[in-house]
Amino acid sequence: WRNGKDRTDIDLSGAFFDEAFNYVDVISYYNLRNSMGHHSGDIVDAPKGAAEFFDLDLDAARKKGVRYVVMSVNSFTAQPYCDLPECFAGWMGRAKPDSGEIFEARTVLNKVDLTANTRTCLPAIFDIEARQVIWADVALAGSPYWNNVANNLSGVALMLRALLSLEKPTLEMLFRLHVRARGIPVASREEAKVVFSPDAGVTPFDIPMILAEYL
Repeated sequence: WRNGKDRTDIDLSGAFFDEAFNYVDVISYYNLRNSMGHHSGDIVDAPKGAAEFFDLDLDAARKKGVRYVVMSVNSFTAQPYCDLPECFAGWMGRAKPDSGEIFEARTVLNKVDLTANTRTCLPAIFDIEARQVIWADVALAGSPYWNNVANNLSGVALMLRALLSLEKPTLEMLFRLHVRARGIPVASREEAKVVFSPDAGVTPFDIPMILAEYL
């Protein structure tokens, strides 16, 4: 992130939960290290841009019974994300622990731009057992005084449970809904104004377009 009109302090946290959504531990500015990972440290000002990050040891987390890690981003100085010139959250993989690969925020390809008119956001959930990243994209408008995960762990657990039980549409269902709402199906590609298919028109690989125009 970069500062807005005033000093801007953005805090990154990771809350650890087990299979039954019970809280296990947290990595944040007030708890920089545990047996499963390390936090980069608290940065409270970013006039030229700054980033906080944490490293996770996935195998160590599983041994501790952790199933899910919830990424939380909080504006400690209370500026909403929409007022900042730049703010995003993301994730990257490493070949192995202590690989020596350099952290560089601008090279992160898997990222979510934070632009909501809120001060707290849950961008993603990491399923340690399934080795999956679950896109959450939850902006919390009702918790203006929540400036760290510890103050709202019960709420995080409830949102985690809700997001994981949410039935999301397949791409086929999503496109069929758009056809039903915006037009009519036709018998051939030649008749169609928009084509949804694996190899022509809008394909499953056109993720930026699907996110921007169809979700």
